[in-house]
Amino acid sequence: MRQLFLLACLAVISCPSFASAQSDHPDWFGYYALARNGIGSLKPVAADLDAEIIKHLQPWAKAKMEMTDGVADDTGGVCLPDGIFRNPPFAGRFIWLPAGDHIVQVFWEINTAGVRRIYLNREHPKNVPLTWNGDSVGHWEGGTLVVDTIGFNDKSWLMSAMEPHTSETHMIERIRLVNEGSASGIEIKTVVEDRHALMSAYTYTRYYRKGPIEAMDENVCADDIEIWKQWRNNALEKQYQRAKQVK
Repeated sequence: MRQLFLLACLAVISCPSFASAQSDHPDWFGYYALARNGIGSLKPVAADLDAEIIKHLQPWAKAKMEMTDGVADDTGGVCLPDGIFRNPPFAGRFIWLPAGDHIVQVFWEINTAGVRRIYLNREHPKNVPLTWNGDSVGHWEGGTLVVDTIGFNDKSWLMSAMEPHTSETHMIERIRLVNEGSASGIEIKTVVEDRHALMSAYTYTRYYRKGPIEAMDENVCADDIEIWKQWRNNALEKQYQRAKQVK
């Protein structure tokens, strides 16, 4: 299965229509892993992202965060989607793939963010559906890809400390190649705003090093069925006890 996937990736990358469309832009497609300490002299902004987000939360959002159960309310903990906010800065492994009129971002965590599509040179739909990953559109500004994403549902967290958000969340990413001496990779500068959940927007940057595509090993949620059952039962028990109290 992996061999077929890699062959398909190579076939898409070598497609003449894609090559001509991308000839004026940097070639940064491939596998990336988070460079936790940055690249060269370029260091992450807001390294402690949970602390940064909490500073911007509206009072009601902070109260909801403090009431959230980190086990029972974590959809990712029971192998359901958990959105894209926690994945790049937290897990930090993905593949960028060209796909004609859009770019595909394939995350290492198969069950969580999964696959994200960034459509080039088009607008958001007028009535954008609310989804885990939102609706992403991108355009080039010189050597920087600017990605604008809206249409998030309100089921995910902004980061691992259970910070809530609403369907008004708006995320803008600026992605560019960086070179610092012998070190190179990409920089992703992200701005997140939400007029209902945040008092003001927050910004962070992360750096990723490019590596061989073969390094993207398989990571299936709760591949050990016994561990998954224990986690699920723990979550369901807390939900059951909470429901009894409410009743």
